[in-house]
Amino acid sequence: MSGRTSGLNRDLNLVRRRWWLFIPFLIFGVVVALAFGSFSSDSNAVASMTLDTIVHDVVEGGDRGLRIFEAQAMTNDDEFKEKVRTAIGDPNFAYSRFSVALSPISVADGVSRGILTVSILDPNKLTAERYRQAFVDVYTAEYTALDGLYRTRFTGRRLEIARRFDAEYQSAYDRLKALAGPAGVNVDRLLLPAAATSPNGFVYAEEAELRADLAEVQGTISSIDGASPAVAGVLASAALGQAVAGAEAQAALAARRSALEASIVALAANVARESDGQLDPALRAALEETRAYRLTREQSYLRYTNAAVAARSAESTISTSYTFSGGLSGSMFGRVAIALAVTVVFGLIAIYTVEWLTQIRANAQD
Repeated sequence: MSGRTSGLNRDLNLVRRRWWLFIPFLIFGVVVALAFGSFSSDSNAVASMTLDTIVHDVVEGGDRGLRIFEAQAMTNDDEFKEKVRTAIGDPNFAYSRFSVALSPISVADGVSRGILTVSILDPNKLTAERYRQAFVDVYTAEYTALDGLYRTRFTGRRLEIARRFDAEYQSAYDRLKALAGPAGVNVDRLLLPAAATSPNGFVYAEEAELRADLAEVQGTISSIDGASPAVAGVLASAALGQAVAGAEAQAALAARRSALEASIVALAANVARESDGQLDPALRAALEETRAYRLTREQSYLRYTNAAVAARSAESTISTSYTFSGGLSGSMFGRVAIALAVTVVFGLIAIYTVEWLTQIRANAQD
C-alpha cells in the first residue's frame, strides 16, 4: 500500500475516532446560518419581456394607442393590478413592490417594439419567483389576447371620447332648437352635411330642380301651341306625369307653371330668412357651435372605428427571459450550505488541533 493511501486511511480513522468534535460546530454552524441569513439581502426575481406589436391594417396614426408606451402604461391600470393580485392569491398584496421599466427599441406607424423589465424583491427566493411569474402570466395574456387590456384600453378610450362629444352635440342641439323655435327657423336643414360648407346649398339644389321642371313645362306649352288636341294631351301628360285630356292641356300646364314659379319665390325667401347673415347673433352662434360638435362627433366615431380595426388586426408577441440575483443565504438551501461549511471546516480544524496537541503531550511524557 502506498504512503499516500496510508495517509488517507490515517485521516479517515482520525475523523472516525474524533467525529464528536463536529457536534458543537454543527450547532455553531446553524446559529451562524440563521444569523447570516437574517442580515442577507432580499432575493431579486427579474423578468425581461421583449414586446413586439405589428398592426397589419391601420390608417396613418390609427395605432396611437398600441405603441410600446401604452404597453407599459397598462401596468398602471387598476384592472391590471387587480388581475395580478388575483393571480398571486392575495387581494391585499402591495402591487407597488413590482418595479417596471421600459426600454423602447423601435416605434413607427404599425410597428412597436421594446423590452419591458419587471422585478420584485422578497426575502424568500421561491416567493419572489412566484410573484414574478404571476405578473408575467397576467401581462402576457392581457398583451396578446384580442380582448386583453392592451387593446380594450385603446378602443375604450376612443369610444369614451366619441360618446362624450355625442353628448356635447346633443346638448348644443337642444340649445339651438330652443333658440330657433320662436324664430321659425328649420335648424335641421341647416345642420345637414351639405349645409356645413354652404348653409343654403340644399335650397339651391331644390331651386335648380324646380327651375328644370319649370323649363320643361314652358317648353311643352310652346310645343302644343297650334297642335291638335290629341298631340297636346300626350305632350302635357308626359310633362306633368299624369294623364291629361287634350282640351285641358293648356290649363293644366299653366297651373303647373304657376305652382313652380311660386315655389321658386318661396325658396328664395327662405334663403334670405335662413342665411347666416339674417340670423339672430345668438342663434347664429348656437348654430355654428352645433355644427362644430356635429363634425367633431363624426370624426371621433371615425377614429374609434379605425382604432377597433387596428386593434383586431394587431399581432402581438412576447419573448420572456428570467434572471435572479441576491438572497441566496436567506434561502433554505443557502442556510444549509452555510451550516455544513462551518461544521466541516471548523470541525476538521478542531480534530487536527486536538490530535496535534495529543501527540505533543504524548511526546513530552516520553
